[in-house]
Amino acid sequence: MHPSPASTDDSIDLECGLNPPQPSSRRQLERELVLRFDSRELRHHEAWFLVETVWLDAWMSYVLGDPDDAMAPKPPGPLNNDSLFDRQEFKIKSGLQATKDYRGVNPQVYAVYTELYGTQGAKPIVRWTLDIYAMPVMIDDVREMLHAPELRARAAVSELNESVASGERGLRRRRRDAERETWAYRCLCRCEFLVPCLNRLLGGGPTYKKEEKSWWQYCCGARKNKKRKRSKKKRRTDDEDTDSDEGSSDEETHGLLG
Repeated sequence: MHPSPASTDDSIDLECGLNPPQPSSRRQLERELVLRFDSRELRHHEAWFLVETVWLDAWMSYVLGDPDDAMAPKPPGPLNNDSLFDRQEFKIKSGLQATKDYRGVNPQVYAVYTELYGTQGAKPIVRWTLDIYAMPVMIDDVREMLHAPELRARAAVSELNESVASGERGLRRRRRDAERETWAYRCLCRCEFLVPCLNRLLGGGPTYKKEEKSWWQYCCGARKNKKRKRSKKKRRTDDEDTDSDEGSSDEETHGLLG
């Protein structure tokens, strides 16, 4: 069984707390957990655990359902493979077909399913191939095959339950905080249209367009520039005169000493 990859929906978290990221639902967490361990091939000394297609389809509909929809599919219930057994003759029904009536999963995925939903005491259907009518795997081999996967599944499902519980507590806390918020706080900090409205009212923010000078400002500026140039020229002339005086005094001194 190979479900399609889960789609991601990244929420936007702005500085003032708009659209905080929502906790993952139990449906999404279950799907991610199964996808983590699902595989197309088996490892050494592993066998296929056959699961009825009816149950797998019900579980897939559940994990793909919208958690906010009241009409979304419900959890599939215990994994007992009831549709594969003939209860009157106490044997597997005849005429079953792979994929249509049952599918194979690896031991780890089967352990996750049973840890999540239980089996109501039903024994697993384990085969070395995907043929349900092939030779069954010995019960001792099945127990050894499920020992480590059951431990990992128990830890993973416990972590999943804690994550769901913490997400529900956080959601209830946010709802209580939202009920306590004042009208002014909601308008100023949680209104998504506040920033665009202010931007529109204030004219789109500051502009840096160069202002045009009037004729009088242009004349005053030109006059100031002329005065500045004359003062620089005068200082340059004074410096040259000072240098020439110093040069002549040096020549006179050299002449006296010579």
